[in-house]
Amino acid sequence: MRSPSRTGRAVRIVFVVGVPVVGVVASSCVHDGYPLGPAGGVDIRVDVQGPLFATDALDENGKPTGARQTPFSSSVTLSMTENDAPAFGANVSVCVEPPEALALLPATGEKDGPTCQVIDEQFRCQATSEGVASFIVSSQGDWAGPAELIVSWANQKTTENITVLPAGLPSNVANFSLIGLSGTDRVLAQFKALKCTNSAVPDDLGMKWRDGQIRFKEVYVRASPPPNAPTVVANAPVFVESLSAEAALSLDPSCADRTTRLRVQLGDNGESPKFYACFSDIGGSIDFAVTSGAETLQPQPTVPVDPEPRLLRVARIVDTTQTGFSPVDLFDVEAYNADRVRIEMPVDLSIDDPTVLKLEEITLTLAGETGQSSVIRATPIETGTAKLHVTPRLLSTPDCASQPVTVTN
Repeated sequence: MRSPSRTGRAVRIVFVVGVPVVGVVASSCVHDGYPLGPAGGVDIRVDVQGPLFATDALDENGKPTGARQTPFSSSVTLSMTENDAPAFGANVSVCVEPPEALALLPATGEKDGPTCQVIDEQFRCQATSEGVASFIVSSQGDWAGPAELIVSWANQKTTENITVLPAGLPSNVANFSLIGLSGTDRVLAQFKALKCTNSAVPDDLGMKWRDGQIRFKEVYVRASPPPNAPTVVANAPVFVESLSAEAALSLDPSCADRTTRLRVQLGDNGESPKFYACFSDIGGSIDFAVTSGAETLQPQPTVPVDPEPRLLRVARIVDTTQTGFSPVDLFDVEAYNADRVRIEMPVDLSIDDPTVLKLEEITLTLAGETGQSSVIRATPIETGTAKLHVTPRLLSTPDCASQPVTVTN
């Protein structure tokens, strides 16, 4: 038998002159509502047809902060019926499994107030005269995975699956790339810190990160959205990480404030703001990792970085030689980085008086740590004195000169 609290018709017995007469009167609408009964049904409609996005940026209270990637929430409409009619006043319970996946929030802008809200610590929805109720499901944390929206009543339930993706790019984006760092974007030495010596290598050649003199490349991240979701890249977070101790990332070209892992967000055009890859004077083959949501950039971006020579040592092997000899080992030339490690370095060679000595070669690449030191040979031609001059290839400075070698008869 239907509950007398529901909208319907109530039977009243009226006595007229002692004779009972059965009459029917219409009851008023019950605004407090009633639990939807076993014969009731609920249809769930989620407005966003696709996944929602979690956030990766939370404030100190665990709440999302900053611009967010959309969609991260959706309106949900429940249509409730009973005996094939709108179940005006019927109420049902709503929850999410797992609970941390999505927040349930009252819909905004409803004419007569929210049809769904927290009552007695449970989220409940009550049907309007049209048999509908509305609320919002919203990702309010960094949880990601499959979630289940559950509507229950009278030991019955109906469910709807909702996927929450990690904040970042979905797997169907195109042209995901890091612009400005690749094997063709070589970082060259500048030779601004290069000093000369004829003697032993000092114990300290300075810091490998020189304030105001750090080499950098301007870079940015780019991605194209899938055709069916043109706005999905906007505000998508991307993480760029240096995989080498000899590289860092910064928002400023001075690289004074640098980190090994940087978070950037893509704009409406699918591009991040410009940022900077910073390189120490040690150099090497530098790898970077770029990740965003379901996407990892493959292959990893790699950029060759030339070591920044810190010291060029030009030492004579002998101080005197004689004319008439074949080419003689006269000089030893080595280049060192800030760690006092011998490095390869392309150089140009010259003799300040070529009438006295004739070089065998005028350009070469100095040997690195694993090779033999670079010995420079020359042929004594005439008597006199001459020095060897060594400069970085195609540059005139710094000019590192040896001590003089005397040629006699």
